Amino acid sequence: MKKTTGMAAGAVAAGALVAGGWFGYQQWTEPLGGHVLRGYDATSPASTAPHTENVFTGRVAAFEEQRDVEGWTQDVYRVEVASVLRGTVRGTVRVTYGLDEGTTGRLKEGSTYVFATHGWTDTAKDGHAQLYQGEMRPVDDALLTVWKKAAALPVLSER
Repeated sequence: MKKTTGMAAGAVAAGALVAGGWFGYQQWTEPLGGHVLRGYDATSPASTAPHTENVFTGRVAAFEEQRDVEGWTQDVYRVEVASVLRGTVRGTVRVTYGLDEGTTGRLKEGSTYVFATHGWTDTAKDGHAQLYQGEMRPVDDALLTVWKKAAALPVLSER
């Protein structure tokens, strides 16, 4: 009888271990609940600039539309490039701007801002994504100095 009870207890323990392992494994094969949007502080010029293709000052010519770009709600602006701190962007470009969380105030037509961007997959259709998520305010000498220093940092490879 002791032998049967011991075998039964061993079988129950083994079953519990197998079941626990199986459910634990299932937990790891499911996508995790949260996600990381960025691996840097998007509210800091020095942290954002190394992840950009272009850093430039540009005058907002017009708000074009609000639309979904690759799953993100974005405001789309037509921006006239004034000066380039990093990159090769020239002329008039489309810049998409939307915060990761919450809503953003519209950029003012005629105002000049610093843009830190990376091209969407289809730059002709979608333009350049604004990576900086901090306060967007019209450029002044102090802000330009901060961004010039940030744009001089080496570009980090995202791949």
